[in-house]
Amino acid sequence: MRINIAKDFLYEEESYKIRGAAFEVWKTFRGIFKEKIVDRALKRELENRGLKVENQKKINIYYKDEKVGIYVPDFVVNDKILIEIKVKPFLTKEDERQFWYYLKGSQYRLGFLINFGSEKLEIRRRIYDKAREKYKRISVNQRIHQRQSASIKAFTIIEMLVIIGILSLLSATLILYSRTAENQIVLFKEQARVISALSRAKSLAIATYGKPPVPGIFYIPCGYGVHFEAPSTFLIFKDLPTNSNDCSSADKKYSDSTSSELVESFQLDSRVLFDSLSLSDILFIPPDPKVVINPSQDEATIAIKTIDGSSSVTIKVTGAGQITTSF
Repeated sequence: MRINIAKDFLYEEESYKIRGAAFEVWKTFRGIFKEKIVDRALKRELENRGLKVENQKKINIYYKDEKVGIYVPDFVVNDKILIEIKVKPFLTKEDERQFWYYLKGSQYRLGFLINFGSEKLEIRRRIYDKAREKYKRISVNQRIHQRQSASIKAFTIIEMLVIIGILSLLSATLILYSRTAENQIVLFKEQARVISALSRAKSLAIATYGKPPVPGIFYIPCGYGVHFEAPSTFLIFKDLPTNSNDCSSADKKYSDSTSSELVESFQLDSRVLFDSLSLSDILFIPPDPKVVINPSQDEATIAIKTIDGSSSVTIKVTGAGQITTSF
């Protein structure tokens, strides 16, 4: 029992100060401002509480003791705690899963994923306490180098060419593996962005239901949705009626000729793209919200893949508005 308590309170003093600083910033901003502003405010609040804060520090990510990429967290506190911040309606399972793998791949034992939402402050404190062995290879490498130096004169030209060829092949393999790992991280990030856009459209549809007309605005949105265009464009739109505020006149899809329907537009990272899109729109209509998919189908499926086709992820939206992922 004592062991569990000690683990739960890893870096207790720093954890207490981090929670207090996050709550102080959230009380002031409450998810109103963009992530960049919250980032600066939280850094200042953490430093005011006597913590050492490193911003945008590059951290090596390892796979089986081999460096495969670089991860840049929002903060590193006191050289031992990672902090990632979000400013969105709510955290998704994908946000938490992605943060867990970042923590797992680094040398740090503790991390905080903090979301400054408009409705509430979300703090996820995660411990990754698996032993990470640090191999000291200096003396071993020195002995190998000495043996090679002693026997180098005995190598024939053919043997040297074979060795050079093997080393070149190994170098090319390592470079390819590093790029694959980097593309995998990009793929997960873009999957999270699409899920965030879907969740935001769903939240907007629910939030605007039943609100009275605003003076000066003739049309009230009948719903909000996400429009997809191959190979890499997606956007949030509002479905507007064509006849006063009669939602029966709305076309239940994005009309690119009507700029007033556009809420926000996005582009996937150049290293990934949509894979064989079978739909153009996913529309959420309040109050449930009801889900309308264009072209009509029972369940929406959005697949995203890397440019080289080595990896892919899938997002599904059911007729009840449930958003799920797989990879």
